[in-house]
Amino acid sequence: MKNIKNNPNHIAIIMDGNGTWSKKKGLTKKEGHQKGVKSAKKIINYSLDEGIKNITLFALSNENLTRSKFELNNLFDIFFYSFTKEKKFLFDNKIKIKFIGNLNKLPKKIKDNALFLENETSKNKRLNLFIALNYGGKQDIIQAVTKAKKEKASFEKFLFSKNLPEVDLLIRTGGFRRLSNFLLWQISYAELYFTNVLWPDFKKNDFHRALSWYKNINRKFGKS
Repeated sequence: MKNIKNNPNHIAIIMDGNGTWSKKKGLTKKEGHQKGVKSAKKIINYSLDEGIKNITLFALSNENLTRSKFELNNLFDIFFYSFTKEKKFLFDNKIKIKFIGNLNKLPKKIKDNALFLENETSKNKRLNLFIALNYGGKQDIIQAVTKAKKEKASFEKFLFSKNLPEVDLLIRTGGFRRLSNFLLWQISYAELYFTNVLWPDFKKNDFHRALSWYKNINRKFGKS
């Protein structure tokens, strides 16, 4: 039985380093992203073992849409294949999946498949898996405020990320120490864990190291 005491309720991950990893291996970027998808599935499995209830993965930012058409097509192919292939995995492990971001700017097959998975897994309760797809924290807040002004309501109800609980632990792989416009509203008191390990190389021991680091922090939330 795993010791889940003091585990974070919500882990958000910036999965950085796929491109660097593929370059070091003499592989294509597409192969790096494919390896990154495999790493994501492993981390989801580890999270299930640890009793983590919420995970958010940063799969595609608003800024990523400025990449070359060739690279974007490769990414979209990987997303479509992954969503299709992993349906059974989601159902068998009672994972509820939710996509956050502006899906309207993505290829129709990606959006349709994402909405299908949301609907089919909506009653699952073991793990909430949020996938940030064409997402940006600033853009999320701006569009929510714009809608809230028209409706004269709280802007939080219009956030793409409105269903996310507060982030407890944010992990960024790949060596950079920045937030890259990720979940700006939900990370106000998150603990930030940065590692030089590239995402395709991020393994069970690396994940447990991040959890152990988190558990040793005395979280005060601004209080004495």
